[in-house]
Amino acid sequence: MGREMVARLPESVQEIAEVIGRDKALEFIGKLPVSGSRSWRVCVYIPKRISLDHKLVELLGWQDACKMVYAFSGMILQPSNCRFIHRKHRDREIMRMLNEGMAINEIADRVELSTYRVREIVALQEGSA
Repeated sequence: MGREMVARLPESVQEIAEVIGRDKALEFIGKLPVSGSRSWRVCVYIPKRISLDHKLVELLGWQDACKMVYAFSGMILQPSNCRFIHRKHRDREIMRMLNEGMAINEIADRVELSTYRVREIVALQEGSA
């Protein structure tokens, strides 16, 4: 993975991506709970040692969990939740499906949004083009 792709991530996420890769970092962060009242942040404690049945291993797999322990041992990480990246990808997919002739209600089912919300996204995307 080229550094230019990782550089677009918030710094708090980039640090994780440099250890386990961009895609795995984004997937991992997507599984983490929100940190208190700060909905834009998630929170995870990285222990100094892990066992095979540790939650970190369940989320990342043994090798990547070990990499995280080595890099962030004993730290509490609060990376950005990166929802903006998911929304951008989702919106591109909505437009792609629409351009391929898929009906709004089918797109809504596929992306798990209401037809009203899909129409809003389409209007916003067409307005910015």
